[in-house]
Amino acid sequence: MGNVMESPVNSIGRAPKPHEVRSEATRQRILQAAHNQFVQNGLEGTRMEAIAKEAGLNKSLVYRHFSDRENLYRRVLQRAYQHMRTAEAELSLPSDPLEALDKLISFTLNYYIENPDFLVLVGIENLKRGEHLKLIGSEQLLVPALVSTYKKIAETGISEKLFRENLNPVELYTVVASQCWFTVATQYTFGITFDIDLHDKDFIKRREMLIRDNVRRWVLRQPSDIPSNELTAPTSSN
Repeated sequence: MGNVMESPVNSIGRAPKPHEVRSEATRQRILQAAHNQFVQNGLEGTRMEAIAKEAGLNKSLVYRHFSDRENLYRRVLQRAYQHMRTAEAELSLPSDPLEALDKLISFTLNYYIENPDFLVLVGIENLKRGEHLKLIGSEQLLVPALVSTYKKIAETGISEKLFRENLNPVELYTVVASQCWFTVATQYTFGITFDIDLHDKDFIKRREMLIRDNVRRWVLRQPSDIPSNELTAPTSSN
């Protein structure tokens, strides 16, 4: 994942002073260095000394900004989630619910492909049974915005008598994300097992079409009504 700059927070709404700007820039250097170290070495394998060295800072300065390794890890994890959720929220989704789902599928699959570090960090947290994610909270992870996006699509499809009743937005997200996740998270083991290059552009296009097909058949009242030509070309992620 690239560097994610966060604007300095000023509780009284004034423009930040020069030392505040420098302090925020230092925090971002620490966060990016920590991100790299946690992805490479995991939580237990990462040392604050290594983070300080990669950031080009004194270790005491790292501790001044982040009290300990676990706190820094939580900030890195939160930052990674916020990066994806923010990019997701900035999508201009079509009003047509099927086209909106197509665009979300394309975005999700391509985001995972282009940001494999995110999958690594989430994998680390799953090994920790979510103990750090619990301390961050859904609001900071921008979960309400994610659910709202899928809920709007589901409600639109239902109101147009296109989608089946009682479509749960969280289940809808799970159906989309899980298939995109599997495609990328298992690229090495799956690829070696079946001698498939999961980085191949044609494979990715076919995989996106398959996911679109699966999602449509799951949400539609009458899956058999899907025009065959709508399952032949993936949407652009742009």
